Amino acid sequence: MDFISSNIWLVLAIIVSGGYLIIPKLIMGEGSKTTLGPQDLVQLINRQHATVIDLREEKEFELGSIVGSKNITLNVLQQSTQGLKKFEKRPIALICGSGAKSRVAQKLLSKEGYSEVFVLSGGLSAWMQANLPTSPSGK
Repeated sequence: MDFISSNIWLVLAIIVSGGYLIIPKLIMGEGSKTTLGPQDLVQLINRQHATVIDLREEKEFELGSIVGSKNITLNVLQQSTQGLKKFEKRPIALICGSGAKSRVAQKLLSKEGYSEVFVLSGGLSAWMQANLPTSPSGK
């Protein structure tokens, strides 16, 4: 206690700097077990046969996407999640260009009762930076 009272400014600086490190990760979802990196997504696809839903617009999807992914835009998903009912028994991985749309869709699906919904952190950009394969229209 003597150290804390004698060095209050040092203790406050440690607390504030720790907050700057932790708060962005909590806000962005980093470190969450529902946020995956590219290699984690590969494992989820291979081990648990996860369904990959690409939320980008059709023109973007046609330029290239994860092999086997299905294109359901965020707008379509926000109108109805019925298109995903056939996949509800498997994990669902959401991807978009950067990860922002995926987090919106993840919240929506969680409210609808989907329990295993994952987001590719960094979106398709992170997938491509990891030199993982893509193909036109997810084929």
